[in-house]
Amino acid sequence: MKNYFFILTITGIFLSACNSNALVDRYHDIPENGWQYEQTITDSFEVTHPNHYHTISANLRVTGDYPFANLHLKVTLTAPDGKSSEYKVPVQLAEKSGKWLGSGLGNVITFQLPILHRKLLNQKGKYSITIAQDMRLETLTSVTAAGIKVEQQEEIF
Repeated sequence: MKNYFFILTITGIFLSACNSNALVDRYHDIPENGWQYEQTITDSFEVTHPNHYHTISANLRVTGDYPFANLHLKVTLTAPDGKSSEYKVPVQLAEKSGKWLGSGLGNVITFQLPILHRKLLNQKGKYSITIAQDMRLETLTSVTAAGIKVEQQEEIF
C-alpha cells in the first residue's frame, strides 16, 4: 500500500510539472573568468498562440561575492519575421540593506525575475531572444549562470 501511494505521489508531481506555460526556461553557465561584455546568451522558443500575453523573466545565478545590488541587461527579442526589439533592463538583486532577493543554498543565489511583463508576441513562429550584461564592465565576475524564461499568460480579448 505504501508503494502505491509513493507511485501516485511521484506521478502527480511529474504531471503538475508538465502543466507549466513556460515556452523556454534555461540557465547557461558563465565561464569562471566572468561574463564578458561582448558575450551574449541566446535561446529560441516557438509561439503557437499569438493571441496571448507573455512574461519574459531573467534567470540568474550569482555568488555571495557579487559586488552590486543590481545587474543591467541588454535584451534583444527577434520575431519570426526578423524584426528585432532591444530593451535595456535593470534587474534588482538585493535590497538596500544587502539582503538578496533570490533564493540560495550556500554561496549561490538564484533569481528568476520578470523583466518584460504582458509582452505581446503577435506572430506565430520561432522567436529568438538574446541577453548580454550591460554593466559597462569588461568582465562581470561572480555571475555563474544566466538565461531566460518565457511564459505564456492570459489571452488577449
